[in-house]
Order: sequence, then C-alpha cells, then structure tokens
Amino acid sequence: MTFWKAAILALATLTACSEEKPAPPVPPIADVPPRPAIWKVADADTTVYLFGTVHVLPPTLTWHSPAVDKALDEAKAVYFETDTEGDPMMFREIVERLGKYSPSERLSDRLSLEDLELLKGALAKLDMPLIAIESMRPWFAGVVISEAVVRKAGYDVTSGVESVLRPAATKAGKEIRFLETVEEQMTSFSTLPENVQIRFLTGGLAEIDTATQELDALVNAWKAGDVDALTRLLIDDDLAIIPELYDALLKHRNANWRAGGAPEVDTRLRTETGTVLVAVGAAHLIGRDSVIEMLKPLGHPAERVQ
Repeated sequence: MTFWKAAILALATLTACSEEKPAPPVPPIADVPPRPAIWKVADADTTVYLFGTVHVLPPTLTWHSPAVDKALDEAKAVYFETDTEGDPMMFREIVERLGKYSPSERLSDRLSLEDLELLKGALAKLDMPLIAIESMRPWFAGVVISEAVVRKAGYDVTSGVESVLRPAATKAGKEIRFLETVEEQMTSFSTLPENVQIRFLTGGLAEIDTATQELDALVNAWKAGDVDALTRLLIDDDLAIIPELYDALLKHRNANWRAGGAPEVDTRLRTETGTVLVAVGAAHLIGRDSVIEMLKPLGHPAERVQ
C-alpha cells in the first residue's frame, strides 16, 4: 500500500500540510486531451455535478476541459472536501492534538526494528531527518512523508485541482462550501488503531524509488478519464489492502459527508433547486463504495458527462 496515492486522490488535508516548496522538474504526463471524469445527477429542478479531483499535480499539466467549465459555469455553489485555507493557528492546534504524541513519547519507540530501519532509509532518500517526525503519530507522519514524496516527484500543491478551481469559483461569484471540517478529516485517521496507522506509514516506504512512475500512471489514468484503470491502481491494488483504512478514508466519509455524501445528495435532489458542483478527490467517486455507487439504490443513477 503506497500512502502517497491515497493522499493525492483522497485526502485534501495533504495540501494544508504542504510547505509549498518549489517542485523539481517532472517528466511530461502523456499528451492526451484532458477528460477527467465528471458525473451528473439530476431531477426536474436540481442538478449535482460530481467531479473527481487530484489534490496535487505537476505544474505543467493541463486538465481543464469544456465539461469542467460548463459545470462550474452552471453551478451556484461549489463544494470542496475541506477548507485547507482556514486559520493556520486552528490547523496547528488540531495537528498538535490529533497528530502528535505527548512530549515523553516518540514515533520510533512504536515501531519494530525492521520498520524503523525502513523508515530511516526512506527519510534519507527524502533528505528528512528522523527527528523531524519523531513527535508525530504514525498517521500524521505518513501524511507529511507523502507530501515530501509527491514534491520530490515534481508534483505541486498549488497546481492541484482545488488550488486552481477554488479561486476560479470565487472570481466567478460562486458560493464556496465544504463537506467536512479539517478536524473531521483528520479524525478519520487519528481514530484508527495504532497498528493500522503504522501499516499506513510503512506501506509505501520501500517503493519511494518508483513513486514518480506510480504517480504518473495514476495521473495519466485520471486525466484520460479511465475510471477502470484508476480503480485498479488506487483501490484494488492499494487502499483495499488495508480494510480499516479503506473504510475510514473512503467508505464512511462517502456516506457521511454533508451535501456531497450519497444520502445528502439524495436529500438535495428531493428538497432543493438549482445546480451545484461537488469537487472531491477522485478516489471518492470510483470503486464499489463510491458516492456514485451509493446513489444507485437511492434511485439516482449518475450520468457520466465526461
């Protein structure tokens, strides 16, 4: 299980953890017309567009398309996962409470000797000292290392879909809303048993050398709108390997999100009017427990519009 895959396609908090250092040059992504997957669920007077995003991308990648622009133009409001541009002091307080050990505890004391050596080797490749993450709980250390991995691969938080789409939506006068708080998103991780957190942390450490190729394969599939390939690469061959993580990161959030979760989309269609755009990590819209699949038994089959 490679944690950076989960981070760029399912966890918006990654962008809030970024140090926003310049990304190194990245090999070009396949030159195909951008067609990232977008679905539409509608009734007589309500339309909900569902757009699967990637939270960090190479700076040179072009992903806009007429379908994306149409959804944004029609929407009166745009929903994102969480407010990664919120109060930095509040963010730090949440991190200290949910992502850090007490001063007397250390991450290295929680790891087996084998896992600790694996971690040290990975950190050396990323030019990160062990002391930089010693105070972190395993889940948060995994998120921080994910940010370093994707940055080293040439990916950039400021080029991610949300970082581009949110200013565009604001400029166009759209109302900006969020599906969960930063604390709710982090709680999805912090409440996992520590052994599961450690599996999340250590799962991708041995594969850091191939991270760029794996990330490029994911983004190629996303850009082309190849949902089958994206599902195989991200879920079947990755997240599903740790069921507890899969449930916490995807299944439960897909069911419980305000406005963007399947039950709330159902409520919106039955009680409200107008058009909204829901832009969330692509992992939430693919696979057997996706928002798309959860809408079907509620009587709302989604139409793929791109």
